[in-house]
Amino acid sequence: MIENPDDISTSGFVPSSEYAVSGCFSGHSELPSRGYCRLFKAQRNGQWFVLKALKPEYQQDPVYQGMFEKEYDLMMQLNHPNIVRIYDKEEDSVAGVCMVMEYVDGRTLGDFLEENPPQNVRESVARQILEAIGYCHSKQIIHRDLKPSNILVTYNGNWVKLIDFGLSDSDQYAVLKEPAYTKAYAAPEQLSGGEVDNRTDLYAFGLILKQLFPNRYGRVVRKCLQPRKEKRYSSAEEVAAAMKSCVRRRRMMPWLIALMTVVAVLSAFLLLHYSNDGTRKTLQPSTGLPASVRDTVFLAEPGRTQVAEPAHGNMLSPTYEEGGGRNYVLDNPLTTVSNPEGPHGMSREQRAVPIPSATTQKENQEQEALDNAIYNFKFTIDSMFEPVDLYVKSDEVKTSNILRDLIYIAEYKAKIRECQIRSRLPKSKRNSFFNYANDQIGAKKKSYTQKYPAILQYPNEQQVRDPETYQPILEQSKKYREEGRRLRDEWERMMRAVK
Repeated sequence: MIENPDDISTSGFVPSSEYAVSGCFSGHSELPSRGYCRLFKAQRNGQWFVLKALKPEYQQDPVYQGMFEKEYDLMMQLNHPNIVRIYDKEEDSVAGVCMVMEYVDGRTLGDFLEENPPQNVRESVARQILEAIGYCHSKQIIHRDLKPSNILVTYNGNWVKLIDFGLSDSDQYAVLKEPAYTKAYAAPEQLSGGEVDNRTDLYAFGLILKQLFPNRYGRVVRKCLQPRKEKRYSSAEEVAAAMKSCVRRRRMMPWLIALMTVVAVLSAFLLLHYSNDGTRKTLQPSTGLPASVRDTVFLAEPGRTQVAEPAHGNMLSPTYEEGGGRNYVLDNPLTTVSNPEGPHGMSREQRAVPIPSATTQKENQEQEALDNAIYNFKFTIDSMFEPVDLYVKSDEVKTSNILRDLIYIAEYKAKIRECQIRSRLPKSKRNSFFNYANDQIGAKKKSYTQKYPAILQYPNEQQVRDPETYQPILEQSKKYREEGRRLRDEWERMMRAVK
């Protein structure tokens, strides 16, 4: 009997002419990337890797070289199933000096959400993101750039992989501490150039959680997104516990509703039963009132006082006033006890609820106004200094004069905005906002000397020897100087008006 070759049970691979095993990287294909690095997918020893290297225009820049080295050092400390792994740093014939990283066959969190995954899968993804964040924080590493495009979800199993630690920071580093973020997912302290910590990452997670669950975890999202970081959760573990608590409450809600329904039905039944049988017998007054009046007085109604027994040996007799109010008159005609609640009085439970005083309410409103003013100013100051950033990154001939004038203009634009916001604040909060805004403006100016150390080496316009280049620079510098003086004068007028 001749066996069919397809029925033979011996296992094996199907040969392919495209398969090759080599100790060097091969089959390079460039992947889409943003920022200062480029990515290649390449294979070695039959396995796929991602090679991450500086783009050619940044390879000689010491700032970007430092960021590249810092990212490598930080990622080498991380070994977690939900964080992309890094294996080594070496030189490749195509990519040049590069980091060798794990290849993830997946899509970004944004693309994953477009597939409309079920709730249980979203729950798993959110939990994995939190575990990755918590692990980073346990290593004293802050990501500083959490967003959907930096979170990959694998096609096989929907496993999360956190990527791109290019803007990350750690307490063990004393360099490259300047502000870094993606504006749409940046916490207020990042936008203002303030000090960041693990609560900065939790702010970004709150925005991501809101995208994952638009109609759930509202309480968790609100606390993550508090403008003042002191009011946010202090750790990823706290966020995870709060999310579990929300899930438990959501699961218990149908049972609570059913229990409340049963209690309401039983209460109504008991009330009806005792009001028909026992209540009237117990509360019979000793006065000779007609039955209709007796029923009106002794049946429980909102805002009405019920009297069942004589007080201090004197009999109480009800009298009536126009409008539904009622007095109880003692047999002694000189003494009257008034109903303290009136026809629409509050219950004892309602009277026990503390009502905020007018002073407390005013203080809360003033503090809320200050918080909103700070939050608005954080977004304003970046736009004021945007022309400085554009000038620094432009290809034109740069001089220290123009750069100084641009910073001067941005400074007084920000100060004018500070005056406008401060004038609308309560007087008790104006000094606090003034001090905060000036600190932020000073920090913003100082950040340029730290972020761009080469700025101080720019020539001034007199040092530009080429006449064709010198004249436009001179005219531009004069224009900026005049604009700066005009803004300073406007700021001084507004200062006098606000005071």
